[in-house]
Amino acid sequence: MVSLLFVFVVSYKNKPPQGPNRFGMAASPVNFQTAVRRFFTGYFDFKGRASRTEFWYAMLFYVLLLFVLALFNLPDLVVTILLVVTMVPFFSVTARRLHDTNRSGWFQLVTWVMPPIGTIVALFWLNEEPRD
Repeated sequence: MVSLLFVFVVSYKNKPPQGPNRFGMAASPVNFQTAVRRFFTGYFDFKGRASRTEFWYAMLFYVLLLFVLALFNLPDLVVTILLVVTMVPFFSVTARRLHDTNRSGWFQLVTWVMPPIGTIVALFWLNEEPRD
């Protein structure tokens, strides 16, 4: 309950601007290499927008990375370090994708608050057309 209160206070304090184009101009589609490059170069970039192709190519890269990690059977410490290093860009590209649907990046917390239903709702949001 305290964590939900904290999220509410932080999201209210950092409330995004209102109205059309509140997160900038719509993002343009990109190829796989560009999406992976933006995944790592936009490490702490929680502003702006990410197109559907950028988001889903980044997620494809993330899933492929997880499969490769499982295939090599690396020690748990190495896997944990790699997952922690890629966690921040995962959240940032998701926030930018939600911005492209004209939603706050904080809406990705719906998957943590209501795991089964929230994940399904978030998948619909992340696959929507860009909105202004």
